[in-house]
Amino acid sequence: MSATDHQPIFERLTRLLDPLDPAELHGLLCGLLCADPGLSHEQWLAHASEDLIEDLDLPEATRSVLLKLFDYGEAQLKDPDGAATPLLPDDETPLQQRTRALAVWCQGFLYGLGLGETSERGRFSPESQEFLRDATEIARVGFDADEADEADEIAYAEVVEYLRVGLLLIQQDLRFAAPAKPYLH
Repeated sequence: MSATDHQPIFERLTRLLDPLDPAELHGLLCGLLCADPGLSHEQWLAHASEDLIEDLDLPEATRSVLLKLFDYGEAQLKDPDGAATPLLPDDETPLQQRTRALAVWCQGFLYGLGLGETSERGRFSPESQEFLRDATEIARVGFDADEADEADEIAYAEVVEYLRVGLLLIQQDLRFAAPAKPYLH
């Protein structure tokens, strides 16, 4: 799964993971992996099923897709070039839907960090603290206009880039924090 292939991936994930949202799942995964780079496949599946779909047994096809998403997210965060970016619909998707995906990605990311008990592991840099406050606000954002203009598209692209950089900041801060506690599952 490369960054240039997001749309087909996002569309396939949307169909395969219904009722789960791929953006929320990817955000959750990124938050969990930032909090615990040693997160296992089974821990990931447990979080995806317990925390997002309330203990629903995952069909094998869904498990397989979730494991591929895990491998994709883990590869992104391990990329030495900092290629991690939120998994979102492509630019052909209406801005209203892309904005909603940004919001749920942030919700998932913040939830993943919370599950990883990152607040107990050390202090975030001032930049990361600001990013977390901003991500909380982005998680509440909406776009009400029927059509987007060029300024809206530019603002959206800037927010996506901000989330990408913020994700890397959080990851860097947590890399040097105290080790994560093992998850109880």
